Amino acid sequence: MTGREVASNLREISQLLQLKGENAFKVRAYELAADAFDALPPDPAAAGGLQERVRLRTLSELSGVGKAIEQKVTELVETGHLEYLDKLRLEFPPGALELTRIPGLGPRKAAALIKELDVASLDDLEKAAQEGRIKGLKGFGPKSERQILEGIAQVRARSGKKPLWDTRPQAEKLLDRVRATPGVARAEIAGSLRRYAETNSDVDIVACGTPVEPIMEAFATAPGVVQIIARGGTKCSVKLSDGLQADLRVVTTAQFPTALHHFTGSKQHHVKLRGLARDRGLTLSEYGLARIDGGEALPVASEADLYRHLGLAEVPPELREDLGELELAARGELPALVQMEDICGYVHCHSTWSDGNASIEEMVRAAKALGAQFITISDHTQAAHYAGGLDPERLKRQWDEISEVEARVGGIRVLRGSEVDVLEDGALDLPDAVLEQLDVVICSVHQRFKLDEDAQTARIARALRHPLCRIWGHPTGRKVSERPEMAARWEELIALAAEQGVTVEANGSPHRLDFGADLLRLARKHGCKVSCSVDAHSTRELGNLHYAVGTARRGWTERARVVNARPPDEFLAMLRSGHPTQLMPTPGLAR
Repeated sequence: MTGREVASNLREISQLLQLKGENAFKVRAYELAADAFDALPPDPAAAGGLQERVRLRTLSELSGVGKAIEQKVTELVETGHLEYLDKLRLEFPPGALELTRIPGLGPRKAAALIKELDVASLDDLEKAAQEGRIKGLKGFGPKSERQILEGIAQVRARSGKKPLWDTRPQAEKLLDRVRATPGVARAEIAGSLRRYAETNSDVDIVACGTPVEPIMEAFATAPGVVQIIARGGTKCSVKLSDGLQADLRVVTTAQFPTALHHFTGSKQHHVKLRGLARDRGLTLSEYGLARIDGGEALPVASEADLYRHLGLAEVPPELREDLGELELAARGELPALVQMEDICGYVHCHSTWSDGNASIEEMVRAAKALGAQFITISDHTQAAHYAGGLDPERLKRQWDEISEVEARVGGIRVLRGSEVDVLEDGALDLPDAVLEQLDVVICSVHQRFKLDEDAQTARIARALRHPLCRIWGHPTGRKVSERPEMAARWEELIALAAEQGVTVEANGSPHRLDFGADLLRLARKHGCKVSCSVDAHSTRELGNLHYAVGTARRGWTERARVVNARPPDEFLAMLRSGHPTQLMPTPGLAR
């Protein structure tokens, strides 16, 4: 059993406890513990991994893991099941948790529907809504009934797709296995994963090399493969243990650029691109670019070469969605997107002072080892009591430790920050006298997600107007495939953030990806500054950076608007400035 599997069980307990109506502290305890197990080494047999901690009985040393949860996890790992979870499951119909996936429904209302209407699945609930049995219940009405039907349709549309935080790590493990096979010249992740789509229906990998058979065998026998769906001369399809399908295509070296491009997608982008090829008398397929009249194939050494043959600038994978990128490529006007190597520092990092799993020094040393020029320590504030939030006195004591660590480690700036709760009325959770002494103020909503659109918009607007609000943290409050975004007038708030000079966050926590690409495109329209943040609660989660950058690129985010794509002094100056175009680009960190 892996730490990730333990985390999945703990999150299921948290969701079932919400259905039971248990208090928020108990529910949150299991969520925090799940985060701690997610942060363990992927290999349970590694040093400091799950197996060692269970054997040595040191699970309670993890942040957020108390003795009670340690006992439950030990039972789960040693026996393969957990009696406490088994009993919880028996209290609800098998499809109960599926109901909580309906946007806007939530565990409390789902529990009411289960109790009052005896529904046990999406089908049951859909039938009840169609028969008009929901609108008569206390707390529901005709509007609720319509929204539930719309939500069921959304859940079904997503069925078969898994979130990026689930699919990307599996794809990377398969890619590493393929690349390690003798004879492989190149191999890359393709499909919607390469485009950093938030959800994915499968994993696609394209490789070239000889001999082919050992490459296919390595893929077909990879850890986690439970079934070979199909296996031919150049393609192998398998099913992984969680039901995800993974496909490998092995092509020749000459075919690799066009095959990678073809299997990256999107379909809409390809349809338009093939039309542009036909206009030039060419035919485009996974096998290459050739003349329609039967002449020799054109040499394509890279994806950039492919676009060049069609009179276009190269379109980055994240932009290939037919949202106007080909028209801009034809004019040479594609945005200069932010890249991983541009990022100079890690923004939005937690430590053991609140709900992090690593000390300040551990976080700083890990960031320095990754080549960062700075890191911001931004633990929660007192309103986030479930996360050990800091009151002003504890926060000031933390500053002393930050100064000591910065001096001791050397070679990296450690900035004083805080993730300040936005209270229900829009006030910030720290007095101005304290906020003024911080380098970085991240303002985030963590509670009262269910306010109506007007109230939520007014709440966030008040926070954005605060003169010391620097970064708007995970703005919509959503969690991918787990919790919908809050109801608010987002473009109105984005325009206000731009007007106030507030930076919006591209939060790289793979469970959040907030703002998502659609709202980041709106942020671009209004000229907002953007922070590619990691929201890291452990040293391992500093690796969330690629999720932030990938999502930012998918949202058409130029490097010039990214605040942490510059050294610390310029980062701080840009946070306090107005429009991002007032600053000249500065070379970033080469990793």
